Amino acid sequence: MEGIIKFPSREGEPPRLLGNRCGSCGKVFFPGRAICPDCFTDDTLAEFELSPRGKIYAYTVIHYPPPSGFEVPYAYGYVDLSEDSIRVFTMFARDSLEKLQIGMDVELVIDKMRTDKDGAEIIGYKFKPVQQS
Repeated sequence: MEGIIKFPSREGEPPRLLGNRCGSCGKVFFPGRAICPDCFTDDTLAEFELSPRGKIYAYTVIHYPPPSGFEVPYAYGYVDLSEDSIRVFTMFARDSLEKLQIGMDVELVIDKMRTDKDGAEIIGYKFKPVQQS
């Protein structure tokens, strides 16, 4: 997942998704692009750390097992990172499926996505509800 996730370097620091921002028009993208699809420049794109928090825009829970090793049920959908004015496609943490609601505050986590054919865990990014204190 090189170029997509910035793993924490210090304890307590959240992981971050890595996108890029166009220096010409200011548009933010995830995942990163080689050329800005808005203004078509390619020399002003810079790596950009996205906010680790957002709100659920839409989601669905899947109960039918796919052939690719995902455990059911699982959920995926879109999260709005309003701080960055971007909508991210994502999976949601399995332990939060019954709590999910549109408009809910969520935060980025690194979690198991699936198990491959050799039994190795494949990890990636997901979102889960923000813990209320």
